[in-house]
Amino acid sequence: MKGITIFITLSILLFGCKKEEKTADEWSKLAIEKRLEIGHLIASTPCNDISEWSIFTYGEPYSCAPTYFPTHPSIKDKFDKLWADYLYFDQAHTKAMIAEGVIIDPCWGGEWFHHAPIRLECRDNKASLVYISELDVEDSEAEIAIIYPRIEKYLSELTCESNEGWTYAMLLDTDCGYSYIPYKYANNDTAIQADIALYNTHRANIINKEKPGCNNHKNEAFDGIVCEDGKPVVKTKGY
Repeated sequence: MKGITIFITLSILLFGCKKEEKTADEWSKLAIEKRLEIGHLIASTPCNDISEWSIFTYGEPYSCAPTYFPTHPSIKDKFDKLWADYLYFDQAHTKAMIAEGVIIDPCWGGEWFHHAPIRLECRDNKASLVYISELDVEDSEAEIAIIYPRIEKYLSELTCESNEGWTYAMLLDTDCGYSYIPYKYANNDTAIQADIALYNTHRANIINKEKPGCNNHKNEAFDGIVCEDGKPVVKTKGY
């Protein structure tokens, strides 16, 4: 009889501890709350010497939304705990979305941008990340003048033997449109990926400041890459 009582007691405890099912929205709210806690922790840590700070990075540079935070050794343990909690809630949110029938598409596309901050600064006694979007137009134009010759060199040196294995990257134009650049994944050329991402982000910064809401452009759809006279040539077609 005693054994039965213990079994019933354990069953009640286990049932009471059963993981509560949450909706995707509920998990999302928990994840957002943790991000806010992380932001508050960083903002409440005085920034007097920027050399003491570093940039925390999560995610690949070309993933959908890499995450960056300023971090300081004095808050490492608290930060790590909050970040672990955030990841748990965020991953649970994704799983709940899938369970609810949401289709999550891969986010890689032909448009590469530089998501990372370009430097850390102490602003009003707080550590701040500085992004390309905060630069003046003149600064971005100066950077483009350095980057674009490298892209031209890359294109001039491209060769091919067949039409197979080629894809494309997109390069923003001054008129808010874009052009296509041949790219071969097998080459895994991270240098040109970085240059195109930097170019696009600086160009976007200029466009957003000089032509906000710009949409007066005509683009053609990508229609494959063919090898002509040993050079990969992008083919396009009208919409």
